Amino acid sequence: MEISLSFVATPELAKQSYRACHPSAAVARWLPAAIYVVLGLLATAEAVRGTEPDPTGLGVGVLVLLLGIAWPALHARRVARMLRPYAEPAPTRIVLTDAGYAVEAPGRTMTRVWATFKSAALVRGFWVLKTASEGSVAFPANLLDATRTEVFRAAMREKGLLTP
Repeated sequence: MEISLSFVATPELAKQSYRACHPSAAVARWLPAAIYVVLGLLATAEAVRGTEPDPTGLGVGVLVLLLGIAWPALHARRVARMLRPYAEPAPTRIVLTDAGYAVEAPGRTMTRVWATFKSAALVRGFWVLKTASEGSVAFPANLLDATRTEVFRAAMREKGLLTP
């Protein structure tokens, strides 16, 4: 297999790629926030129950409540920081060979052998290649025409990364 792909990576494409690589990101953003808000409200309510409010319990309750309110913004900031290198459109070249996966962009180069990857899947219009320890990489599926898609699928099945 020798497939070479060239495209311009845009900030929007980077966001879509992130969503394909992290499909549960919305849950990671909102579920902890909801839990913190509920725990904060419960702690605050418990602290003010009774004849004298408990200042320590009130302080803890308010802090946990504020954490719940701030959590989505903190999560969004972390994601924005991760995507910062992709803030400007940049020409990108991906080369898929029998040996591995390579990507070149201005200021960035990455090469991985196929043994590094544990799975390949088509997610939200992106081919997502997951590694055992480094997370995931993705590229737009529409870069491959029908013939190259079949060659890529066959190679991924042969390497045990794509289940039929």
